[in-house]
Amino acid sequence: MTSSKPFQRADVVKHPAPFKQSPKHRFFVVLSDSTHPFHGEEYAVAALTSKERPEAIKLDASDWRFGGPSGDSYASPWYVFTIKHADIVNAQGSLTERATDRIANETATFLGL
Repeated sequence: MTSSKPFQRADVVKHPAPFKQSPKHRFFVVLSDSTHPFHGEEYAVAALTSKERPEAIKLDASDWRFGGPSGDSYASPWYVFTIKHADIVNAQGSLTERATDRIANETATFLGL
């Protein structure tokens, strides 16, 4: 069930995976903050995965403020889009500001900024 309270930058949320036929979910880290248009209704996010890829950012236990997966976790800074608050299934935890900034900066690099 989705929280009625807006999610914040660094929160990790579970949301339906785009482009999947079956109802599959994936975790995303919220990169946007309250200055994002429609904050509380939509969030700019980057995907998290358990698969290591050459360009992925490894997340260690120290990168989590609270929550987190039981195994390895990686951020995919090339896998970004906007998700709707109403479609979020639940929260997984929250990353540190340092880890979130690292993901956001790498995302900006992929966007040529």
